[in-house]
Amino acid sequence: MVQGLLWGLLTGDMTQAVSVALVFELLWLDLIPAGTFIPPNPAAGNLAALALMSAFGLSGASGAVFPILIGLPLSWMASGLERMHRARQNAAFDTLQAWLAPGRQGEYDPGLLVRRALAHSAVAHFLFFLAALGCAMALAAVLLGRGLMQPAPGLFSWGQLWLGASLGGLMSLRVPRAYAVLAVCALAVAVAGFLG
Repeated sequence: MVQGLLWGLLTGDMTQAVSVALVFELLWLDLIPAGTFIPPNPAAGNLAALALMSAFGLSGASGAVFPILIGLPLSWMASGLERMHRARQNAAFDTLQAWLAPGRQGEYDPGLLVRRALAHSAVAHFLFFLAALGCAMALAAVLLGRGLMQPAPGLFSWGQLWLGASLGGLMSLRVPRAYAVLAVCALAVAVAGFLG
C-alpha cells in the first residue's frame, strides 16, 4: 500500500495508484511471513503494474487488469529471490560463529555483517526489478501490438477487482464451506459468461 501512496504522490494520480496497490494487498491477505515461509512480495508486482500502466497510458480498472496479471508472477519471483538471499546469509552466521570461537582475538563486527546483507539485498532486488520490468514492458508491448491487451472501457470496475482480490481473505478462513461457496460462485459466473 505504501508503494501505491508514493507512486500516487509522484505521478499525481493517487486514486489509480492506491487502487492498484489495494488489489495486491487484498490478494495475499492470508499469506503472512511465519516461520520459514516467505510470502509473495506485493511491492514488485504492484510497482511493475503501475509502471506498465504509466508507460502505456492505461487507466481505470479495465486498463489495470492486464498489468496486474503481468505483475503477479513478479511478486512470487521476488519472494524466491528473498529465499535465495537468506540461504546465502548462512555464510554470515558461520563468520559470526568463527568470531565467537574460544580463544579467538581480533575483529568482531556484527554491524559489518548487517551492512553487507542489506547492501547485497538492495542490489539484488534492484537488479531483479529492472530485469523483470524490462521483460514485462517487452511482453506488454507485444500484447498491445497484437491487440490482446487493449482495455475495454467499463468492462471492469475497481470494486470488481477488489472483490476478486479479496478472495485471498476468504481462502484464509480455511473453512471447507467457504471453498464450496467460492467454487459454486465461480461456476455460476463462468456459466453466465458462457451463455451471455
